[in-house]
Amino acid sequence: MDKYSNAHLEIAKMIGEPINYALPVPVEIAAIADIVTLEPGEFGYRFSATETTADYILTVSAGGKITPIEASVVATTAISLTGYQSKLEWIEVNDILGSPDLQIFARRKEAIARSLDKNEIKTVLDGILASTNTPSVNVQEASYASGDDIYDLIMKAKQKVEDYGDKYVLLCGSAVKNAIDTYDKDKGSTLHFDFRLESRLNEMGIEVMKIFGLLDSTALLNTNKFILLAKNSRHAEGKPVKFVRRRISADIAKLMGADVDKAQRALIVNPTPVVHATGAADAELKLAFGVYGYEQAAFVIPQPKSICFCDASSAL
Repeated sequence: MDKYSNAHLEIAKMIGEPINYALPVPVEIAAIADIVTLEPGEFGYRFSATETTADYILTVSAGGKITPIEASVVATTAISLTGYQSKLEWIEVNDILGSPDLQIFARRKEAIARSLDKNEIKTVLDGILASTNTPSVNVQEASYASGDDIYDLIMKAKQKVEDYGDKYVLLCGSAVKNAIDTYDKDKGSTLHFDFRLESRLNEMGIEVMKIFGLLDSTALLNTNKFILLAKNSRHAEGKPVKFVRRRISADIAKLMGADVDKAQRALIVNPTPVVHATGAADAELKLAFGVYGYEQAAFVIPQPKSICFCDASSAL
């Protein structure tokens, strides 16, 4: 009996935490953002305004006089992390005991982690497109003009951000990526020479990354939009986006069977019985294990000038 007295904790250990500690965030987030981890109970802050003091150098006067210039302190704003959780899924004990499928918990772990990953990506991309969460200056936008094709729009975006950084990444919706892939075929009759657009973009230091997948039946990035970011800023250290997660306390991580020094996402199993309800009037107890995921995360954009987005619908 003692062997099964903490069965839910044993199953929680089987589910674990991130699939790979070396890659604790989605590759799309890692490509555009520096990852910041807050300790349990720790506060984080961002600058609430952009530094606008002009760059200048003064010549030394004949008498060696020093000219003092007062620098203003930039105000800060606390970062508010948002709690995200998956749906509470349940697996009946009868189904577990009577089935040779021993990987059900591992599959639910992967599905829950995948959903939380997608939510992180969509939250950041939606924030960029809406120019929200930016300190005083909005993210830049490249606008369509009559006759522009996808190459023209990408070059407009590059010209807007190249004064603020280099080593670019181009996040593409599905239709934008398709237009890049077929550019030589679509434009071959008018260009009269072979022009591989993605190869040309790579030569200019632009990494092309397709954003695909759905979250709640909605695309992570609108199929006709793209976002260009300069990853290597000339004005501040690091990437233009900072993605923040809160580390789970060691005590809670230990109960989960997760790494007590690195856990940032809880994938938790409720002990049986679990309350299951599809509506307010039909709540009932099930002899089942409940599985769900939880994390706290936020993002800020301290370098909005290093980012440009575009709705390329008219050029596709």
